[in-house]
Amino acid sequence: MFILDLFVWWYGSGWKGVLTSTGRRLDGLTQMFSIRILLQTLFAPWRRIITQPGASLDAHVRAFFDNLVSRVVGFTVRIFVLFAAGVAVAFLAIIGLLELVGWPLVPLLGIGLLVWGVL
Repeated sequence: MFILDLFVWWYGSGWKGVLTSTGRRLDGLTQMFSIRILLQTLFAPWRRIITQPGASLDAHVRAFFDNLVSRVVGFTVRIFVLFAAGVAVAFLAIIGLLELVGWPLVPLLGIGLLVWGVL
């Protein structure tokens, strides 16, 4: 009975648990990289470094270009982090897919190796 219960669990709730676990890992990775926040603040200044304009036209122009540079730096850093997050999510998704495909084959692999060892 134990072997039958094991196979029922393996191909039923065990497989479902692997799918749930893969989803949780992907969700945790997207939260770790804060992908939603990175997308919302893509054009925000880097580390909120903002130059306040002064009274003269020269101060306004200097503040404009300082703020523009801060936004370009922020955009560049966020794009690189988003790229790294995309690579990590793709890698984890592929690993999860391989785990889901390989899950039903593991018991058969054990039986096959046992038979191969006897022969």
